[in-house]
Amino acid sequence: MQEVIALAGYVNKTDFVINLAKAISLMGKTVLVIDGTYEERMKYTIPSLAIKEKEYVTQYDSIDFAVGFKNLHDVENYICKRELNIGLYDYILLDIDNPSAYENFRARGINKTYFFVEYSNISMSKNAELLKTMMIYKPLDKKLELTKVLFKYYITRASEVYYENKLINFAIEWDENMYELNYEDQDRIADIEAQHSGIIDIMKHTKMFINLVSEIGADILKDVNSSELKKEIKNSSRRNR
Repeated sequence: MQEVIALAGYVNKTDFVINLAKAISLMGKTVLVIDGTYEERMKYTIPSLAIKEKEYVTQYDSIDFAVGFKNLHDVENYICKRELNIGLYDYILLDIDNPSAYENFRARGINKTYFFVEYSNISMSKNAELLKTMMIYKPLDKKLELTKVLFKYYITRASEVYYENKLINFAIEWDENMYELNYEDQDRIADIEAQHSGIIDIMKHTKMFINLVSEIGADILKDVNSSELKKEIKNSSRRNR
């Protein structure tokens, strides 16, 4: 049964989403990643050759990426015209960082939402706008269920308290699982190399990055644990050498 996973939040998480999609695909799952970011970041990240369409689905290391679309209906029509069916994907990952994208891409329902945060003022303000929209569409009798993913750059206790205070008026039920990532120079280099080579090699990242991809990937897949997924990531890296 197809699952739709929202990776929401105003954070530059594009490369992480790409690596997460790769990890899920290594377990024999078909994945469609939809870019719903303000800047359409994947248009500049994925080595999509000389595609000149404003809206297109392209393949990057055996994963399909939908870029430039404003809603899920247009993605479905594009895929249908190529005699394919969007329902054949095991997972749809939605990279969302703004309210309109959340409204437009939630048509199939969302099975789980990972909410990415970091403590800069612009990220906190944009995330507050996004949360207001998400609150509109939650069931009236329930809290908004989210899993927090903290992108750690420079964090102080004061910034953490400030962020929590900004969220105090939202009825959020945070998952007991919370994930953290320090995005290091090694991770940036690995992602740039992947853009140039067209091969997503998760093992070239830091241990923390690999662990996070494995943990969230296993959480999404449910039928494997993070150790099993990490083992497959290692095996894939060996095969690419």
